[in-house]
Amino acid sequence: LNGLRAVTVSPDGRHVYAAGYRGQAVAVFGRDSTTGGLTFVEKQKEGVGGVDGLEGANSVAVSPDGKHLYAAGLLDAAVAVFSRDSISGKLSFVEVQKNGTGPLAGLWEVFSVTVSPDGRHVYAAGFGDSAVVVFSRDSRTGRLTFVETRWDGIDGVDGLDGISAIAVSPDGESVYGAGCLEDALPVFRRDAATGRLVFV
Repeated sequence: LNGLRAVTVSPDGRHVYAAGYRGQAVAVFGRDSTTGGLTFVEKQKEGVGGVDGLEGANSVAVSPDGKHLYAAGLLDAAVAVFSRDSISGKLSFVEVQKNGTGPLAGLWEVFSVTVSPDGRHVYAAGFGDSAVVVFSRDSRTGRLTFVETRWDGIDGVDGLDGISAIAVSPDGESVYGAGCLEDALPVFRRDAATGRLVFV
């Protein structure tokens, strides 16, 4: 939990996941549904057991189906993917999506990651790139495929300078960003089929 930056609860309420920025790790806890109390289960740490993408772990998100966890590694400019055991809460490393791999761009200093309510897409906020990165998600394996990057100042997009957070509306139709360095709240319309964004 060294340098704890983010925490989230699994959709089934059974587990809590925390991102330790300086610890370069994701900590896993079991949750008592009666008291809310937590019991430590395990940690997934950068460089241990093949785990990659957790350097500067800054954000964690669990898919709506509870099958996978996504972590933003700010210093790795990466999104790490884990499969989740719904009984124990334990995680198994699946893959990492790193900035500059193939056409993937926009993850420099990635601050935040979130999964759409339908579980079809993952969105990441690249603070250093002032960009939103869009991935499609394989619901069986959790693996991600790069779709597109929306950049501040390109094709009319505005408000993404220093984007530090991203959220998808419950109906899946809209995506909102937090433009930290320009005090702005950019709004996008989301294509539910492709995940692509249109600036509003």
